[in-house]
Amino acid sequence: SEVNVRLRDLAMDFDLADGAYIYRASRSCDEGSIVAKWLNNPIVEVSDEIVKINGTLAGLKVEHILRLPIGRAVMEERIILHNPTDSVVALENFAVGMQRRIANEVGSIFPELSSDRLVSIPFRHRPTDPADFDVDFQMADLIQRPGREHRANKWPPSYPRYGYLPSMQWASEGWAWMHGEHTLGIFKFNQEAMEFSVLSPEPDDDGLALRFGGASMVASDPSSLRKIQPGQTIELGVTRYETVKGDYKQAYYAFRAFLDENGCRFPKGYNPPVHWNELYDNPEWNLSTPGTPPGPRMTRPVTYTKELLFEEAKKACEYSCESLYLDPGWDTDFGTFLWGEDWLGPRKQFIEGIRERYGLGVSLHCPLATWMSRDGRGVESWPDEAFQMDAESNILEGAVCLGSKQYLDEAAKRLLALCADGVVFLMFDGNWWNGGCWNPSHGHPVPYTMEDHIRANLELARTVHEKYPDVLIEMHDMIAGGAVQRYTPVYCKYGLKDSYDENWGFELMWNPMEDIRSSRARSLYYYNLGCNVPIYLHIDLRDDNEHCLVLWWYASTCRHLGIGGTHNNPAIARAQKLAMRKYRKLERFYKEGEFYGMNEEAHLHALQDESAFVVNLFNLSDESRVISGSIAFEEMSLDRDRWYINPKGGRFDRKNGTFSISRRMPPWSAEVIEVRPIASV
Repeated sequence: SEVNVRLRDLAMDFDLADGAYIYRASRSCDEGSIVAKWLNNPIVEVSDEIVKINGTLAGLKVEHILRLPIGRAVMEERIILHNPTDSVVALENFAVGMQRRIANEVGSIFPELSSDRLVSIPFRHRPTDPADFDVDFQMADLIQRPGREHRANKWPPSYPRYGYLPSMQWASEGWAWMHGEHTLGIFKFNQEAMEFSVLSPEPDDDGLALRFGGASMVASDPSSLRKIQPGQTIELGVTRYETVKGDYKQAYYAFRAFLDENGCRFPKGYNPPVHWNELYDNPEWNLSTPGTPPGPRMTRPVTYTKELLFEEAKKACEYSCESLYLDPGWDTDFGTFLWGEDWLGPRKQFIEGIRERYGLGVSLHCPLATWMSRDGRGVESWPDEAFQMDAESNILEGAVCLGSKQYLDEAAKRLLALCADGVVFLMFDGNWWNGGCWNPSHGHPVPYTMEDHIRANLELARTVHEKYPDVLIEMHDMIAGGAVQRYTPVYCKYGLKDSYDENWGFELMWNPMEDIRSSRARSLYYYNLGCNVPIYLHIDLRDDNEHCLVLWWYASTCRHLGIGGTHNNPAIARAQKLAMRKYRKLERFYKEGEFYGMNEEAHLHALQDESAFVVNLFNLSDESRVISGSIAFEEMSLDRDRWYINPKGGRFDRKNGTFSISRRMPPWSAEVIEVRPIASV
């Protein structure tokens, strides 16, 4: 009556799973809920690479596949559900996975597991975490610390907020299970629905087990499980198990390679233009209240003039930038995508003038329907048929539905016109979850779910890219929008045909120095260890210091860099201009190089085909300290037998194949070291 699974890791010489596989689901019914706790009538079939388990659970047919690809040290797991009945199956909870007993009946962790650690991938530290909190814990912490599930509020009534609620389970894109000298990576990938890799304690009369792998609903997602139609088949995402030699960092690299395999990696030749953002020095924004759109429409002809923007373009040249990024103020009103010709002149003429006079492209901030609706600005420029409807069939005044065909068609028309006149970059901001829509004329499913909202965001990007594939599109989180929280998986819809190009850098733009000091910006370091989907962020240089710490930290952790703001200390402004010249000289390392971390304060950017790399060192403390780190050439896929120019404080150990560096640095400072093989100099 049970399916018992023993999963032995030969490299570790360790049983990762040993016991009954957990199959559990609850479905709603007229009387309440029906709970199923095991797989009925299980049948096991075995072939060369595959173990296939079939059975029924909560009225659904289950096909459970475990595959060991020949010649690869990985295992992949898939769950397929089919509704054979003539009724809708609505799941309230779904949890399947392997289990490994970790504690006895009184909660004491077994000695062989007492040193094991579990680390979240790709966010050991999230931008929303307190400074002293890392999702990196011992096995015993599963007993002492509750899990958590993310939440994002809907619009209306307020600006999107984020948070976490206590839960029995921990959810992340992946996990690193460190045991002895090896680490098991447990990775989840699903481009059809929001799905995460889950760890959960499973108590029973005999003690405590750890559930891992398989599939689990998190915050009621995947939403497809909440209403499975008669005859419908749902294939959940793949779970990959992979063992690496070393600690969690090697599992991060393995997860990054896994995403690369699935097309979630910046393209070859990726070369985004360095942006100068006029916002930080522009009175149009500075007259407004932080967190709201700029002042009334009538201020734009005074505070957002062509002359002012030409002055900003001059600054862009002084700071070695490649494109002038226009934040709110360029359009007739907030979120209309209609060019403000009354104060900027004809659009094409302006764009060509910026190119001819300053050698710059033009990039645009594009707030989508949800943010526009929240502030009630510009909505009158959109079709009346695009307005949102609630469950009681009431049209929500001032709320344009991002998922409506009427909005998407008109938005695409306006965005394509911008691209036709030469715009090189579009930021899709303010695209957060709108709370649902029940308008049957919109062409989207009713009710309109989070997954439908994600697909609508993707559809808009695809429509633009089908005609203008070289225009870069940055996509804010498609549920949380411009919040600090990352709600969707970091790879969500990236790499699909004509999809977007870049993720947003967690809103770490307003107080970038404080974000470094508070540890929020550490999240960018871990993101880069585990993900090659590019991050875009523009930062306020007025918040920097004489060491250009802000500039270099975000240059090191954001493949697409934007800057802006003139520092009130001329000496710091001069230092930043010199730093930007150096960045432009080395930009291929930052835009195309592979990111590696010796530690949080020592980053590397390697170009394997040139066997060269750049080192960024940071002293993130109030004291003068020696900052050091070491890395194996093999880890960076570089040639250990080449002779390299030895930088000050650097050391090459040819015998052991390592590079190490040690430099004394002043408080809150940054250094940049270029390392090239002698033959290429």
